[in-house]
Amino acid sequence: MPFELKVQRTTELRCANCGRIINGTPIVVKTCCVNKPWVFCSRECYKQFLGKWSKNQDAGRGGVLRRNIL
Repeated sequence: MPFELKVQRTTELRCANCGRIINGTPIVVKTCCVNKPWVFCSRECYKQFLGKWSKNQDAGRGGVLRRNIL
């Protein structure tokens, strides 16, 4: 699960999700599988990224959790 970093200043000026230029304080998140932090302009962009990221993490397992239901 990604965790949020407390960063005052970043070198990224664009949102990783939508590509907008960030004017205010960015939301900086680190994931376990990518070595560089992700930068987002708003909570909405972060939620969209989190949904996609979670879906991709589940897809990599091959549905192991759902296979044992039957």
